[in-house]
Amino acid sequence: MQYILVAILSPFFDALATMIESVLSNNTFKRQTTMIFYISLMDAMFVPLVFIFGMPTIPTTECLWMYCILGVFDIVYLYPYFTAMKVIDTSIVAALSSLGQVIVPIMSFFLLGEVLSLHQYIGFAIIIMASVALSIKGTRMPKLSRAFWYMVMASLAISCRIVLVKCVMTIDGNWVNTIVYPSLVSGVLPFSFLLFKKFRKDIRRNFPPYLEKFRVFALNELICFFVMLCSVYGLSALSPVVSSAIGSLQPIFLLTSCCFLTSFYNCVVKEKLTRRIIMKKMFCFVLIILGVILVV
Repeated sequence: MQYILVAILSPFFDALATMIESVLSNNTFKRQTTMIFYISLMDAMFVPLVFIFGMPTIPTTECLWMYCILGVFDIVYLYPYFTAMKVIDTSIVAALSSLGQVIVPIMSFFLLGEVLSLHQYIGFAIIIMASVALSIKGTRMPKLSRAFWYMVMASLAISCRIVLVKCVMTIDGNWVNTIVYPSLVSGVLPFSFLLFKKFRKDIRRNFPPYLEKFRVFALNELICFFVMLCSVYGLSALSPVVSSAIGSLQPIFLLTSCCFLTSFYNCVVKEKLTRRIIMKKMFCFVLIILGVILVV
């Protein structure tokens, strides 16, 4: 039960980070690569906080390669993720991140030998259908243009990462390593953008806005660290299937936070909050909660 409660904190913190990133992505930087560069500068800044819970160990060559792949995943998914944020509501972006969960049971079966029960398969199906329903406007089909397909790519990368984290935990045996080493890789990798002239010029041009909002970026990175800490610690005792299902709660926390911030603070988040839209989203969120209960 302890691990489930900690794992639930991950989508809560993730919702806070998503709101901050939505504001930054839509109001600060036009180019996604610039957003990725600046938001990744502090990836390793808060990592030493994990030393409170344990110390990293020297990984084997096999595990080291897997940690490098995890760091790449941490950067690769950001491009389609930030692109989708510019097109659709933030809570829908969060919900569509569940689309890639369809591969989690498959990868878990082949890589970890985990087999789901019938009610867990039903729960997964409910989560995915509710997530897709959030992107439907009226009676039309989902918006199968940029936003939908970008989130499919992002969610597939996120889902692959969850299973890979569990695999390397099984081999390495130290969950602290899965925070430390991928963070070091993801903190260095965005500097490769400086090799391209158009990216380098845009990064240099947006340095003053970055300095102006440095505290916001630092706060976001601290929250992202808590996201990783809670998700990795929870995953150390839970299966990737249960962990990814719990992560589906993120849009519920996000919409609740958006309503609160819109009502009491002048916070500009890309989110439509009309009564009809809120009712539709709440119905889909109830289905997501039902799916999570069936899976967990």
